[in-house]
Amino acid sequence: MSQEVKSCLLQLSIGPVQEFIAAARRTRDLWFGSFMLSEISKAAAKALKDAKAELIFPEPDGDLNPKSELNVANVILARVHGGHAEMRALSDKTRTAAVERFKAFADEAYKKAERCIVKERWDKQIEDVIEFYAAWTEIGTGEGAYKAARQRVARLLAARKNLRDFLPYEGEFGVPKSSLDGLRESVFRDGKVPAIAGLRLKEGEALDSVGLIKRVAGDERFPSVSRVAVDPWVRGAREETLRVETLRELTPHCEALVKAGAISRVRGGEAFPYEGTAVLLSRHASMLAECGDKEGANAACKAIAEILSRLRPQDRPLEPYFALLVADGDRMGAAISEIGDMERHQKFSSTLSKFAGKAREIVQEHSGVCVYTGGDDVLAFLPLDTCLPCARELHDAFGELLKDYKSIKDQRAPTLSVGISIGHAMEDLEDLLAFGREAEKVAKKGVGEGSLKAKTDRNGLAVVVRSRGSGAVVVREQWGDRAEETRALAKVSLDERLHYWARLFADGAIPNKFPYELRENVEFYRGWEAGDVLKAAMQDDIKRIFRRKDVNLSDKERNRVETYIDAALCGSCQIDRLQNELVISRGDARDIDRLSDELLIAQWIGFGVRQAKGGDR
Repeated sequence: MSQEVKSCLLQLSIGPVQEFIAAARRTRDLWFGSFMLSEISKAAAKALKDAKAELIFPEPDGDLNPKSELNVANVILARVHGGHAEMRALSDKTRTAAVERFKAFADEAYKKAERCIVKERWDKQIEDVIEFYAAWTEIGTGEGAYKAARQRVARLLAARKNLRDFLPYEGEFGVPKSSLDGLRESVFRDGKVPAIAGLRLKEGEALDSVGLIKRVAGDERFPSVSRVAVDPWVRGAREETLRVETLRELTPHCEALVKAGAISRVRGGEAFPYEGTAVLLSRHASMLAECGDKEGANAACKAIAEILSRLRPQDRPLEPYFALLVADGDRMGAAISEIGDMERHQKFSSTLSKFAGKAREIVQEHSGVCVYTGGDDVLAFLPLDTCLPCARELHDAFGELLKDYKSIKDQRAPTLSVGISIGHAMEDLEDLLAFGREAEKVAKKGVGEGSLKAKTDRNGLAVVVRSRGSGAVVVREQWGDRAEETRALAKVSLDERLHYWARLFADGAIPNKFPYELRENVEFYRGWEAGDVLKAAMQDDIKRIFRRKDVNLSDKERNRVETYIDAALCGSCQIDRLQNELVISRGDARDIDRLSDELLIAQWIGFGVRQAKGGDR
């Protein structure tokens, strides 16, 4: 009598996430760590599929070949037929595939630097890197069996990950730790640093095996944040004959910097395929400190400085600020929990994969670079002038693709919250990432404790500016529908309103000192008793500032702005979008505070808009 074959759900978790992704000093570390984790997870998923498992996450029909565009998350779910012994054997086979893919990256890096590596230390570290956890459970029969099994296997995997059944890593006394995270010892022999293009270590820095793999494995050069920051200037240069010639003149000297090991060529950006530090004069000194051929690099830097000196100050590259975008789906857990069968779960997985592909396209169309797009998560670097339109398109694309997955309870489909953090390209990358994730949390949770009660949490856009030497400035609202250009500002969504102010700054219609003058008014009115007298005083004061001679607004624009002041600043709360905690007027100095924050953030975006237009033309 033949024994009935069991149907099981197998769930895998692969890591380390922290060491691969979070530990990063350069964008190359961040991007390649994300790419490598996806490739390792992809190899594991392929091993499952080759063994006739039915994939659920990642999507069943995705391209699982190495270096395909499919991003695979580090948690994999599949249905497999077999008993306990078959599950264990398949788990071991999948782990082997993941480890072998990682070792392929390791071998590539080792070959480039073997003369300077302590082989025994390298081998010991490589064997200890990959984290692999597996759990499985039988799928019962009857209604709700798949859903119950999915919830059960998730609990089993979480419990399995809490069992720390491995020996602690044994370090070596007296050997410097990796400069990226300090977890493991440097693999360099006697402190010798290999002369490899793209390694770019400062004096005294060291890398362990994972850090070196992220820095030198693969041939592709990922654009640095400095290149993203100068992109508006590059695009603006193409709009002006004189500056087109400037780009041509810069090319041989940028090539000299590449040859000297001071910068790298980057993919994309055909008009200027170099790191942005090449044209940022304030960065030349530190760039020279990290390169091999200092004499050649110094000559190139002097030539670049001379070329840029011929441009008007406003036509030169600005301080390198850029936008870090972090997006995450809302109510995804609720959407998945309501999926009752495997086929619909696979369809949901395919839908998320479509969004990931669409997200890459959207970011690229907006002159940005994707670090990671997987499922409902997006991490990208964007120029100042394109970050808001990009965020809008990502939000709308996500909503369109997920519109059929409405909650049974409240009929709300998943939405996308987007956090944008504007920061200086020379800030520590780990700090920039933390700022971006904080912005995403604000976008998702709202500002203050009242957001959850008022149901204004999630489906949010938050923009945070962290300029050097200043505290964070934050604005946040829930997403609204796209509006006509003539619509009242109080009824326009935050992204469109910020872009409107940014255009006014870029065109010179509003002077750059304007937000700071508003802040001075805040201090004047702070402490006044709320009421009609204060509202009238604030209304007159702010409108007076907008009517000054150095504010070049048309009558139509002035009327639009003053109507917004009445609605948002002065207690007139008859606004379509009152549910938004940042549009509701309190009728006191905090209203001016809020407007000045909005204008200050728009001003930063306006800097990018102006440069992309070709300066003050």
